[in-house]
Formats: sequence, C-alpha cells, structure tokens
Amino acid sequence: MTFKLDCSIGEGGGSIVRIAVALTAAKNIELELVNIRANRSNPGLRAQHIEAIKAISQLSGISVKGLQIGSGFLVTSKSRKKQQEATVYIKTAGSVSLVIQAVLYYSLLENRKLKLKVEGGATHGKWAPSIEYAEHVTHKLLQQMHKDLTIKIKQYGFYPKGGASCEIVYDSHETLSPLDLTERGELEEVKVFSIASDYLQKRKVAERQFQSFVNNIDTNVDITPNVRYVKSLCPGTGLTAVNRYSTGALKGCFVPGEKQLSAEKVGEFCSNMWKENENNLAVVDKYATDQLIVPMALAHGKSTITTSQITNHTKTNINLIQKLMDSNIEIKKQNGYYHITAKNA
Repeated sequence: MTFKLDCSIGEGGGSIVRIAVALTAAKNIELELVNIRANRSNPGLRAQHIEAIKAISQLSGISVKGLQIGSGFLVTSKSRKKQQEATVYIKTAGSVSLVIQAVLYYSLLENRKLKLKVEGGATHGKWAPSIEYAEHVTHKLLQQMHKDLTIKIKQYGFYPKGGASCEIVYDSHETLSPLDLTERGELEEVKVFSIASDYLQKRKVAERQFQSFVNNIDTNVDITPNVRYVKSLCPGTGLTAVNRYSTGALKGCFVPGEKQLSAEKVGEFCSNMWKENENNLAVVDKYATDQLIVPMALAHGKSTITTSQITNHTKTNINLIQKLMDSNIEIKKQNGYYHITAKNA
C-alpha cells in the first residue's frame, strides 16, 4: 500500500517532505508526494531536501524517484538493504541542521546506531536553526527523552558558498521516553555563541556581536561567552543565545550575519529575540516546538510542553504526524500559553 500526500497542506514547506520520507522509510511504507513546495517562489525540491532524502535512502535502503532540483513529486519504494552510515554532499549553502534533523526523525524509529557525514552546506544561515541551536537546545531536550546525538564540526559554512563539514552520530535507544516541559523555573545561565569566519577577525566581528548582545539585555545571571573565529570558504557570522532554567528547560534564539547588517545590529536583533523568550513563562521556544512534535508523537507515553506561540510550521507538523502515525495530539490554551500534549493511541 502506498501512502499518498499532497505537500501543499499547511505551510507547504520542506519539513513536510523531510518528516514524511523519514517516517515512512523507517516503517517501510511506500510513499508518493505531490505538489512539493508548490506555492514557494522557488518551488519543488532544493539541495538540502535532496541530500536529506539521500541520507535517509542510504540508511534505510529505500529507492527514490523524482530526486532532482525543482521536482514537485517524489515516489519511494520499499527498503532493500539498510546501512549504518550515510554521506551526503550539499553543493549550495543549504542548511546542515535540517539534514541532521531529517535523519534524526528516521533514527527515532530505528533502535540502532547511525552515522551521518555532511559535506558542504551552511552551519549558519537564514530560515533554519544554527548548528549551536541544534546542539545546545534541540539535542539537549532530546537527551531528556533518552535520545543522544553528537556533532563533530570539522569546518563551518556560511552563505553563499557553504562548504561545511560535519559528522553526526545518532546513538541507539531502547525506549523514547515522554517529555514533560510544563514548568520553566528560574533562569540560571545564558550561553552565547558568537561565531565568525577568520576573514572577519581583524574587524573583531565576533566580539562586537557578543558585546552588543550583552549591552542590550538585562539579567543578573551568568553570561557564558563562546566567541570564536573559524575557517570557512567565505565570510560569515552567526549569534546564538541559549537560556538554561532551573527545571532543565532550555530556550534559544539565533541571528545569522548578513552583508547589510553590522555586528552591532546582529547582537541587537538577537537580544530582542532573547527578551521575547525570557519575558514569557512558556517552557519551549517557538522554534523548538515544531522540532519536538515528531519525537513527542513517537514517545512511549504522554508528552506535554508549553509554548507561547503556535507557528504554521508547528500546525503543519501536527497535521502531518496525525496522518502518518497512530498518535493523538491536542492543543489547549491556558493562562495565555499553549499546552501541546501528544499521546500514542
């Protein structure tokens, strides 16, 4: 039986493709996708989507038709032979984090250790979490569900050339534990990752980003700096801030550098996002919320999180998961915040 899906549902983005391919591959279900990113200015598959699917194909053994730039359809066939390792090459500045995320979703249904090598792409770019956000927010929250990932960054990548090089290990897990993130607690630490290519070291861009961020926030807790210059194919920067709370809750925000933005503006913009996170009592930020929907739906038991905002990404992921999996997801608004509960049926 083939699972057919119109990818124009919800926000109609690439997350539909990544989630659908990852979960059907793990469950060995044939898949047919149509209208992929049909309403976007650059419709169809892009480089990062293709490499994510290639990684899942290598690991799962599925075969795929329609895997070309701009393709609006995709058809997968059942698995032939599984592999433990996959290697992909992103020839653009497509997001490394989103490729890692796609394989993560596949790994959640696989009780085996997996390895992924990503050559090319960007560790910091628009419309996707930075590699530091993925490592210090998303993956730390997954550790609370007893799913461990480790990332080794050999080279960073920025827009427009990309050129990153990373190795990721997805440890095996016996049971994916439910997640309970309903109490934020008190802020205990702010970690700030100011990353810039060594092209920008003379201008002290990384230090200026960090200092601008610090100057624009008001907090009595420790601010832990990680200010670094890295080798890359082209100039680029990224600023990521992570809040750690007394209950184990984590919130993060990220701003990539751009040509028209000064280092001071990058710091200021990131501080504004930080204030938005800190000034509400929700436990999960809006970016992590949509990333946690899949693991919550797959966990054994009932998972609940609170968030301040339900994005179109989150709504789409919930809709898609309930089409693909035997899981019940409910959203209730209480005391100004959204409570999302997922429970396997």
